[in-house]
Amino acid sequence: MRESSKSALCGIIAALSVSIMLLTYISPFLVYTMPIFAGMFLIVILDEIGGKWAFGTYTAVSLLSFFLIADKEAAVFYVLLFGYYPILRTWLNTKIRNRLLVILIKFIVFNLSLFAAVAICSFVFNIDYSEFSEKGMIYLIFVIILMYALFFLYDFLLVVMTKLYILKVKDRIRKLFK
Repeated sequence: MRESSKSALCGIIAALSVSIMLLTYISPFLVYTMPIFAGMFLIVILDEIGGKWAFGTYTAVSLLSFFLIADKEAAVFYVLLFGYYPILRTWLNTKIRNRLLVILIKFIVFNLSLFAAVAICSFVFNIDYSEFSEKGMIYLIFVIILMYALFFLYDFLLVVMTKLYILKVKDRIRKLFK
C-alpha cells in the first residue's frame, strides 16, 4: 500500500472514530459505549497497515476528541481505556505465548486504566462520582463488576469484529486502497 493510501485510510478511520465519539451527545449511556465503537475502527488499520499507523490514528482521535467532544468523560475513557486497547491486545497476542499471562496483563492494565480514568475525570474535569458512595458499597461494587463485564465484552467483540472484518470487508478495503 502506498504512503498516500495509508494516510487516506488513517484519515478516514480517524474521521469515523471522531464522528462516533460525537454521538455521546445523544444519551449519557453512550459515554461508555461510543469510545468502544470508536476504538474498534482501529482493527482496520492494525490489519492493513500496522501498529505504528494505528497508534498515530489513535493519537489523532484522542486529541480531536478532547477538542471537539463536550463530554470529556467519554474522551478520557477513549484515551485511557478503549482507544489504545486494540493496539495493546494485538501486540500482547503476537508477542506473548502464555494465554494466562496475557489475561493477567490485560486485567492489570484495565485496573490501572480505569483508576486513572476515574481519577482524571474527578480531579481534572470535576465530574462528580459521589453518587457511587452515597448509594452504598453494594452499588459501587455493582458498577465495578459492570465495568469488568464491559471490558471483557469489548475484548470478545474485538475478536468477533476482527474475524468479521477479515471475512467480509478486507478485500473491499484492499481494492479501494491499492
